[in-house]
Amino acid sequence: MIKIIQGTYGHCEGARIIPKTPADEPFEATPEREQRLVRLGVAVYVETELTVPEASAAKVAGSDNGENDGSLPEYNVDMKMDELKEIAQAYGVDASKARSKAEIIAIIDMAREGEVDEDGEIPPVFGAIPPVAQ
Repeated sequence: MIKIIQGTYGHCEGARIIPKTPADEPFEATPEREQRLVRLGVAVYVETELTVPEASAAKVAGSDNGENDGSLPEYNVDMKMDELKEIAQAYGVDASKARSKAEIIAIIDMAREGEVDEDGEIPPVFGAIPPVAQ
């Protein structure tokens, strides 16, 4: 399940497209779609309790096939936001503007996968502007 945190997403339900905004409840999409929206920074993973996506959970558990040789700290959803922000800094990214633990974890995951630029920043995501009612 994911929750939109930025902009508006057109979620297909049958033959209808339902707009999903940060004001809406979490919803389910295909795993690929959920992963893409989280990676783009427009959504976060949610459940009854805050969880990390399966791919990230495997990394946290240490089954990342030797990618982390111990020089970079491990992290999990049970940590405090301040701790996660410090870990993000260790990964070379700025998570100071993140509003949730899930966002920080997504940022750290992107850094681990090399999806940050040479300055240690995540490239901006340009989405659609909110609709204007007239």
